[in-house]
Amino acid sequence: METRTLKVVLDYEDYKKYPFLREAINDIRLFGLTLEDIGNTPLGSELLRNAREKILTVIEKGQYPIHGDDYRTEVASFLTTLILLSEIGDDALNEKFAIAFSKRIGAELSKEPIEKVLHIAINTLGWNISLDSNGDSLVYYKHYLQGVPEYTEEWKLVNRLLSKGFVRVPREKFTRLVETGIKKYVLNLIEKTRIEESKIPESLYKTVEEIAATWTNLRRELVAYARSAYSDKKEDLFPPCIRSLLSELSSGKNLPHSARFALASFLLSIGFSVDEVLEVFKVTPDFREDIARYQIEHIAGLRGSRTKYLPYKCENMRSYGLCRWKCENIRHPLQFFFRAARGRPPRVAEIQ
Repeated sequence: METRTLKVVLDYEDYKKYPFLREAINDIRLFGLTLEDIGNTPLGSELLRNAREKILTVIEKGQYPIHGDDYRTEVASFLTTLILLSEIGDDALNEKFAIAFSKRIGAELSKEPIEKVLHIAINTLGWNISLDSNGDSLVYYKHYLQGVPEYTEEWKLVNRLLSKGFVRVPREKFTRLVETGIKKYVLNLIEKTRIEESKIPESLYKTVEEIAATWTNLRRELVAYARSAYSDKKEDLFPPCIRSLLSELSSGKNLPHSARFALASFLLSIGFSVDEVLEVFKVTPDFREDIARYQIEHIAGLRGSRTKYLPYKCENMRSYGLCRWKCENIRHPLQFFFRAARGRPPRVAEIQ
């Protein structure tokens, strides 16, 4: 079977369109941009803002935005989105982002010569592929299975031509295969992105909290799950610090201001309404509905500066004496909530 040799040279325009490419990421690494830069420099602030807007656009519109003019900004912003998504830690959001991103890439790849699409699949996805003289792609079956779109009968291996371990894929189908492969590749990048808690800039953490709150409020099933967990006293969905505050509240203890803020902001961030949070606090000995409602509405951003306040991160919870636990790979109470809601509650150990 005759095959064709690939001759492809990528340039900065390609890096701009395909910021996940190994070549693009390696190029950006030469600039030596650090996490500290993201948190403390004008360029870093721009990257963080771009990454935030990309994720929020995916959440609100289901689309990954069209790329900008500067390839370095596009690649660095993409890498920043991986950090943000990893810190939020919600599988459903990661899936939504990866789908939107891969569809945007798929639309770009559909305009490219087949040689360039093959180059990306070989050099970034690591697939074993060749191109035959008819323009069809010959994909090693294990790599073919990595790119098979879900829930589609025609893509099943039993319905494809297989010869010596390679699957023949026509040109018009190959881009779709690569699109799904890119989705899985991005999900893997998010999963592998791990940052030490002490190295995360405050500005980045605030962005994580803002995106997490927006995402939670749009996911009705999560809100319903949280409400059910609270009403049925099945609060394993909540991190131990929040469970402890709820327990103290129900036992008639007067919580300090920091504890009330932590609990109210957490419940509001996972979708509780002001009235539902108010109901939670009605058991406090010094409860006054007018004062409590004002304070909760202020936290919810309905009064005063109209700024919606987000829950304390774990470090702050400990500094206020509100947390005595260490939850594996968790840096924020909302992270715990997302993972527990997906059936993956983190391991918890009490700090001695």
